[in-house]
Amino acid sequence: ARGWRGTLGQSLSLYHRHKLAEEARLYGSPKLRAVICNSRMVAEEIREEYGVDPARLRVIYNGVDSALFRPGMLRAESLQVRARLGIRPEVPVFLFVGSGFERKNLAGAMRALAQMSRPDTQLIVVGQDKQAGRYRALARRLGVADRVHLVGRQADVRPWYGAADALVLPTLYDPFANVVLEAMASGLPVITSLKCGAVDLIDSGRNGLLCDALDVPALAAHMEHLCDRRARERIGEAGRETVLPLSLDRMAGELMAIYHDLLSIDAA
Repeated sequence: ARGWRGTLGQSLSLYHRHKLAEEARLYGSPKLRAVICNSRMVAEEIREEYGVDPARLRVIYNGVDSALFRPGMLRAESLQVRARLGIRPEVPVFLFVGSGFERKNLAGAMRALAQMSRPDTQLIVVGQDKQAGRYRALARRLGVADRVHLVGRQADVRPWYGAADALVLPTLYDPFANVVLEAMASGLPVITSLKCGAVDLIDSGRNGLLCDALDVPALAAHMEHLCDRRARERIGEAGRETVLPLSLDRMAGELMAIYHDLLSIDAA
């Protein structure tokens, strides 16, 4: 998505090369005791890139408050969201949440929307990007300008989850997007990419849907599938069940256990 100029520019960047050298020194240090990773995808990348002993790679998934994020929350506010955007209650709505539209691959979501057979399907984009105008222009070129709603950053995203029928996040790379957890806890079926750490949790077709980030036809097919209410309910319910054990208390407890283990070794 960055193009050859962007890729070349990054490779020549002194800052980028400095960061890579710092990472190599960190992961190669004999003092390294443990690396906390928020997905198996990240742990495997660190192992492959830096040769870190797998025993030092500890995977702890992010937590989510499943009482704060739950199906049917803020119902009145969610209805107001649709009304404010002029979206009828029966129209399928996909939600994209995230800032930094290039890496999150908003363009892919918009192209998939344009390929869908149902012409009233809507895409709401919550988040900000300095190049937002570029994406509005893309929506016009794709013929979906009246179906794509860039609403900017929101102080409370919960009404937007409530107003949507599914989350679509075809990210080019994301260690583990918290918005996936929030959407699943909210009972929304999630479509994301194979380069999102959430692949650890998703059994595609059962509790979410996965595809290659750049496979626009596959992404459009997944979105078409979720236009069916029964499919949305089945996948959304399974997704919520998946993330219920991933509480904030569980995450804190696992972090404390690692610190306790390391301190115990030092004491010995």
